[in-house]
Amino acid sequence: MRLTGFLNEGNREKSSTGMGADGLSKQRVKTLIYKGTKKCTHNKLYSDNYWQGPQCVWDVFNGLNLNWNLTKSEYKNNKDDAKMGITMPSRKEWHFEIMWEGPKGKQLKTSGYLTAAGAGTTDDPLGKYDLVLVIW
Repeated sequence: MRLTGFLNEGNREKSSTGMGADGLSKQRVKTLIYKGTKKCTHNKLYSDNYWQGPQCVWDVFNGLNLNWNLTKSEYKNNKDDAKMGITMPSRKEWHFEIMWEGPKGKQLKTSGYLTAAGAGTTDDPLGKYDLVLVIW
């Protein structure tokens, strides 16, 4: 599916070079990504060992034919976890960037991160998690 797959039939925007976001403004790309990933991030609580939630987001990126890559991934703790004796990470973050050719032929880039925030027990905070997607 191309990026235009999330637009209304009468409002389809065309891509000139085959990349799903080419020819679109930064705001339009962000809006379409948020709409496409809503099924992965809204009102969902995951409980798996294979990061199915983040994979859902990456599948949407790929389905939209975006030129994207991961720039960093890391486990993190909350600042007060050590005081409470919690040693397990409470979240995992994936940082990414998306590049495309904008409406005037200029190369555009947007970045963001996906956070799997632990919603499990203190012994296994990431045994259950929800997702937060932020793009700027």
